[in-house]
Amino acid sequence: MIRFCLILLFSLTFMSAASAETRNSWSFSIGQFDVNDSNDSSEIRLERLSGKNWFGDMELKPFVGFMMNGDDGKYFYSGLRKNYTISSKWIFTPSFAAGYYDRDSSKDLGHNIEFRSQIEFSRDIGNQNRIGFNLNHISNASIGDTNPGVESATISIIRPF
Repeated sequence: MIRFCLILLFSLTFMSAASAETRNSWSFSIGQFDVNDSNDSSEIRLERLSGKNWFGDMELKPFVGFMMNGDDGKYFYSGLRKNYTISSKWIFTPSFAAGYYDRDSSKDLGHNIEFRSQIEFSRDIGNQNRIGFNLNHISNASIGDTNPGVESATISIIRPF
Protein backbone atom coordinates (compact mmCIF):
# COMPACT_ATOMS: atom_id res chain seq x y z
CA MET A 1 0.00 0.00 0.00
CA ILE A 2 2.81 2.42 0.85
CA ARG A 3 4.50 1.70 -2.50
CA PHE A 4 1.24 2.44 -4.32
CA CYS A 5 0.88 5.78 -2.50
CA LEU A 6 4.47 6.75 -3.30
CA ILE A 7 4.06 5.86 -6.97
CA LEU A 8 0.82 7.88 -7.13
CA LEU A 9 2.43 10.85 -5.38
CA PHE A 10 5.44 10.96 -7.71
CA SER A 11 3.46 10.33 -10.91
CA LEU A 12 1.08 13.18 -10.15
CA THR A 13 4.06 15.40 -9.38
CA PHE A 14 5.23 15.47 -12.98
CA MET A 15 1.93 16.35 -14.66
CA SER A 16 2.26 19.74 -16.40
CA ALA A 17 0.01 22.80 -16.24
CA ALA A 18 -1.77 24.14 -19.33
CA SER A 19 -1.50 27.89 -18.67
CA ALA A 20 -0.82 30.55 -16.03
CA GLU A 21 -4.46 30.37 -14.84
CA THR A 22 -4.05 26.67 -14.11
CA ARG A 23 -0.54 26.68 -12.67
CA ASN A 24 0.44 23.86 -10.38
CA SER A 25 2.04 24.63 -7.03
CA TRP A 26 4.07 23.02 -4.28
CA SER A 27 3.10 23.58 -0.67
CA PHE A 28 5.73 22.95 2.01
CA SER A 29 4.48 23.06 5.62
CA ILE A 30 6.02 22.79 9.07
CA GLY A 31 4.26 22.89 12.40
CA GLN A 32 2.86 20.91 15.28
CA PHE A 33 1.08 17.54 15.12
CA ASP A 34 -1.63 16.85 17.72
CA VAL A 35 -1.88 20.38 19.14
CA ASN A 36 -4.74 19.38 21.49
CA ASP A 37 -2.80 16.66 23.30
CA SER A 38 0.17 16.59 25.67
CA ASN A 39 1.97 14.09 23.38
CA ASP A 40 2.36 16.52 20.48
CA SER A 41 5.26 16.38 18.03
CA SER A 42 6.62 18.25 15.03
CA GLU A 43 5.06 17.88 11.60
CA ILE A 44 6.43 18.37 8.09
CA ARG A 45 4.29 18.18 4.99
CA LEU A 46 4.73 18.38 1.22
CA GLU A 47 1.78 18.76 -1.15
CA ARG A 48 1.44 19.02 -4.89
CA LEU A 49 -1.47 21.35 -5.69
CA SER A 50 -2.95 20.96 -9.16
CA GLY A 51 -4.15 24.08 -10.95
CA LYS A 52 -6.73 22.10 -12.92
CA ASN A 53 -10.41 22.58 -12.01
CA TRP A 54 -12.59 19.53 -11.47
CA PHE A 55 -16.38 19.63 -11.71
CA GLY A 56 -16.49 22.74 -13.95
CA ASP A 57 -17.97 25.79 -12.24
CA MET A 58 -17.39 24.38 -8.75
CA GLU A 59 -13.64 25.07 -9.19
CA LEU A 60 -12.55 22.15 -7.02
CA LYS A 61 -8.83 21.51 -7.46
CA PRO A 62 -7.11 18.19 -6.67
CA PHE A 63 -4.04 17.80 -4.50
CA VAL A 64 -1.85 14.98 -3.26
CA GLY A 65 0.43 15.03 -0.24
CA PHE A 66 2.66 13.38 2.28
CA MET A 67 2.93 14.23 5.99
CA MET A 68 5.46 12.94 8.52
CA ASN A 69 5.55 13.77 12.21
CA GLY A 70 8.31 13.68 14.82
CA ASP A 71 7.22 10.24 16.03
CA ASP A 72 7.68 8.74 12.53
CA GLY A 73 3.96 8.70 11.78
CA LYS A 74 3.32 9.02 8.04
CA TYR A 75 0.19 10.01 6.12
CA PHE A 76 -0.20 9.73 2.32
CA TYR A 77 -3.35 11.46 1.08
CA SER A 78 -5.21 12.98 -1.84
CA GLY A 79 -8.21 15.24 -2.01
CA LEU A 80 -9.93 18.36 -3.28
CA ARG A 81 -9.63 22.03 -2.32
CA LYS A 82 -11.30 25.29 -3.26
CA ASN A 83 -9.78 28.77 -3.19
CA TYR A 84 -11.94 31.72 -2.10
CA THR A 85 -10.43 35.15 -2.73
CA ILE A 86 -10.97 37.36 0.33
CA SER A 87 -9.06 40.38 -1.01
CA SER A 88 -6.30 41.10 -3.51
CA LYS A 89 -3.76 39.59 -1.09
CA TRP A 90 -5.70 37.04 1.01
CA ILE A 91 -7.10 33.61 0.04
CA PHE A 92 -9.18 31.20 2.14
CA THR A 93 -8.85 27.52 1.14
CA PRO A 94 -10.90 24.72 2.71
CA SER A 95 -9.96 21.18 1.67
CA PHE A 96 -10.85 17.55 2.26
CA ALA A 97 -8.65 14.48 1.71
CA ALA A 98 -8.58 10.74 2.31
CA GLY A 99 -5.45 8.70 2.78
CA TYR A 100 -3.34 6.00 4.37
CA TYR A 101 -1.86 6.54 7.87
CA ASP A 102 1.13 4.52 9.12
CA ARG A 103 1.52 5.35 12.80
CA ASP A 104 4.95 3.80 13.55
CA SER A 105 5.55 5.13 17.12
CA SER A 106 3.08 8.01 16.70
CA LYS A 107 -0.46 8.38 18.01
CA ASP A 108 -2.84 5.49 17.30
CA LEU A 109 -5.68 7.00 15.25
CA GLY A 110 -7.71 3.76 15.28
CA HIS A 111 -7.38 2.80 11.60
CA ASN A 112 -5.01 3.06 8.65
CA ILE A 113 -7.63 4.82 6.49
CA GLU A 114 -7.95 8.42 7.70
CA PHE A 115 -9.72 11.55 6.48
CA ARG A 116 -8.41 15.10 6.72
CA SER A 117 -10.38 18.33 6.71
CA GLN A 118 -8.39 21.57 6.66
CA ILE A 119 -8.77 25.32 6.49
CA GLU A 120 -5.99 27.57 5.25
CA PHE A 121 -5.59 31.34 5.19
CA SER A 122 -2.80 32.44 2.86
CA ARG A 123 -1.33 35.76 1.79
CA ASP A 124 0.11 36.56 -1.61
CA ILE A 125 3.74 37.65 -1.16
CA GLY A 126 4.40 38.31 -4.86
CA ASN A 127 4.92 36.36 -8.09
CA GLN A 128 2.03 34.01 -7.11
CA ASN A 129 3.97 32.86 -4.04
CA ARG A 130 1.98 32.66 -0.81
CA ILE A 131 2.54 32.08 2.87
CA GLY A 132 -0.29 30.36 4.73
CA PHE A 133 -1.52 29.25 8.13
CA ASN A 134 -3.34 25.88 8.28
CA LEU A 135 -5.48 24.08 10.83
CA ASN A 136 -6.54 20.52 10.12
CA HIS A 137 -8.29 17.56 11.70
CA ILE A 138 -7.51 13.94 10.84
CA SER A 139 -9.79 11.10 11.91
CA ASN A 140 -11.14 7.79 10.65
CA ALA A 141 -14.83 8.84 10.64
CA SER A 142 -15.56 5.98 13.08
CA ILE A 143 -14.63 3.18 10.67
CA GLY A 144 -12.14 1.94 13.29
CA ASP A 145 -12.77 0.56 16.78
CA THR A 146 -11.57 3.89 18.20
CA ASN A 147 -11.51 7.36 16.65
CA PRO A 148 -9.39 9.73 18.77
CA GLY A 149 -8.60 12.13 15.90
CA VAL A 150 -5.76 14.61 15.81
CA GLU A 151 -5.42 18.32 15.06
CA SER A 152 -2.40 20.02 13.51
CA ALA A 153 -1.35 23.63 13.05
CA THR A 154 1.20 24.48 10.37
CA ILE A 155 2.69 27.34 8.40
CA SER A 156 3.05 26.82 4.64
CA ILE A 157 5.02 28.24 1.76
CA ILE A 158 3.09 27.83 -1.50
CA ARG A 159 5.08 28.26 -4.70
CA PRO A 160 3.97 27.73 -8.33
CA PHE A 161 6.00 25.71 -10.82
